[in-house]
Amino acid sequence: MRLLRLAIERERWDLAAHTIVLAAVMMLSKGEKPHAGRNREKKNRGQ
Repeated sequence: MRLLRLAIERERWDLAAHTIVLAAVMMLSKGEKPHAGRNREKKNRGQ
């Protein structure tokens, strides 16, 4: 995320925190599980 990188570079911790929360809300509003990507990788690793 460009906004998060920019906030960290400029040491705007309030903006960085809001960006993280916004990303989490957007992901959860789509109905995705927080660690869905990790679970897929683990399942396909053994094949």
